[in-house]
Amino acid sequence: MEASAGSQSLVERVQRLEDRFAISELVAAYCTAIDDRDLDKFLSLFTEDASLRHADGVMRLNGLTDISDYYRARFAGYGVTFHYPHAQTVVFEGQDRARGTVTGHAEMSVEGELVLAAIRYTDAYRREGAGWRFAARELAFWYYMKLSDLPNGFADALRKHYRGGRIPAELPDSLATYREWHPAP
Repeated sequence: MEASAGSQSLVERVQRLEDRFAISELVAAYCTAIDDRDLDKFLSLFTEDASLRHADGVMRLNGLTDISDYYRARFAGYGVTFHYPHAQTVVFEGQDRARGTVTGHAEMSVEGELVLAAIRYTDAYRREGAGWRFAARELAFWYYMKLSDLPNGFADALRKHYRGGRIPAELPDSLATYREWHPAP
C-alpha cells in the first residue's frame, strides 16, 4: 500500500509523481493508438501476459497474441474513432505495481453511424524495463449506442446496443452504492 507523504523522502515523492504522470501518459497513448489504428503502438502498451476484458464477458483476451488478433479484426471494422480519458485514480501497491480507474468516452463510426460510449476502465499497471504497462484492463459501460438512440435510450436499462443486441449496461446498476438509491424493481 502507498505510504503517507510525510513518511516518504523527497526522492520517493518525486518518483511517485513521475510514476503517476507516466501512467497518465500510458492511458492517453492507449486512446491515441486506437484512434490512429497503430496496432504496434497499441500492443506495446501491454505486458506480455496482459488481460483485456469487458465486464459483461463479451470480450476476454489473455496475452498479447489474443489482444493482437482481436484488435487486428476490430480496427478493420471501425471508421473514424475518438477516444478520450477523463478522470483517473491511481493507487500504488509497491514500487512496480499499481491499480487504477479511468473514466472516458468514445465516439466511433460503426457501419456508417456515430456510436457513443461512456466507459469505466479498471486497470492493473506494472512497471517493466520499458516503463509502465497495462497488466490488466477491464471495460464496463454506462452506455454504448448510436447517437440517434441516445435521447430515448439513455434512461433505459438496456443501454448497450452492441453487435446487433440490446443488453443491460454494467454501470451504474452493478454498484451497491447506486442500488441503495435505486433498488431494482
